[in-house]
Amino acid sequence: MKNVIMSSIVNKNNKDAGPKAKNDIEKILVAEGFQPLNLELSRNKFKKLLYALVGLNKVFKGKEIDNLVFQYPIYSIFLTQRFIHAIRKYTHAKIYFIIHDIESLRAYKGNQNYQKKELAIFNSTDGMIVHNEAMHRWLTEQGVTVPMEELGIFDYLNPIPEQNQSSYDYSVCFAGNLKSAGFLQKLKLKQGRLDVFGPNQADEYPANVNYQGLYPADQLPKYLKTSFGLVWNGDLLTKCDGDFGEYMQYNMPHKTSLYLSSGIPVIVWKKAAAAKFIEDNQVGIAVDDLNDLEQLLTKIDHQRYETFKQNSLEISKLLRNGSFVKKAIHNLMQQTAD
Repeated sequence: MKNVIMSSIVNKNNKDAGPKAKNDIEKILVAEGFQPLNLELSRNKFKKLLYALVGLNKVFKGKEIDNLVFQYPIYSIFLTQRFIHAIRKYTHAKIYFIIHDIESLRAYKGNQNYQKKELAIFNSTDGMIVHNEAMHRWLTEQGVTVPMEELGIFDYLNPIPEQNQSSYDYSVCFAGNLKSAGFLQKLKLKQGRLDVFGPNQADEYPANVNYQGLYPADQLPKYLKTSFGLVWNGDLLTKCDGDFGEYMQYNMPHKTSLYLSSGIPVIVWKKAAAAKFIEDNQVGIAVDDLNDLEQLLTKIDHQRYETFKQNSLEISKLLRNGSFVKKAIHNLMQQTAD
């Protein structure tokens, strides 16, 4: 049986954490015997169209593939449709999607035409791995009927030793694109500190909010030396707002895996889908309002923090081993076996 893991590549040589989730999944499944198949996509619209109409046929013609795992999205509905058409035409492979983002809930929120096309693509697969129960439920409510397996959390191949000291000093880190983190400029801290990492830093941050630089995804964990990692998005302290902030009610942000794979407990918005994983596994806390952050941090005693810490280190081992995606793809293939 020939299993293939397929990803799209636009630019591998950037410091943005964007491609790391896909790269890690590819490495994990290749180690499990999958063969990699990368589509190098041009940003040029004409070249992309030519590739969709002609190039994809050459990729799959004459190929012997039993199961093809595709990392969605590739940021082109038309190209995705053509990809599925070529697979169906030239192979007998079953097509499984690993969902990284649902664009109908994010960049194209409210666009009914786009949503209809995206949902039709999902229903043309043989099954999908989705982030969590909230995403699974939304897709089902929108009419997706193919088998779905919940990932739980993204694995994170982390070459840096875990932060295993258990000293608790109310410190927090935040890593991500700071363009969508306006809340940082409103955060008031007196006892603790917040270390900030990522591109598009603001001109100025409040006292005890310290910009620490931009690092490649595989090196960033080396610089995370705080008691907690924060998962938040938007301009407000009272909730995660904007399209990407509201999207947190359905997705599992990759930075959650960054923190936990480093052995760092997590603070997340109470209404985020990630809150269930954090609370069920006792690897951090879910909060309604960042105005209460410092008060909540000072109420955590060292024994409770030690529980968060040890549980985070246990989850870290699973994330570094690729346990979540290996289990999800195994279960999905079993569920859809002839």
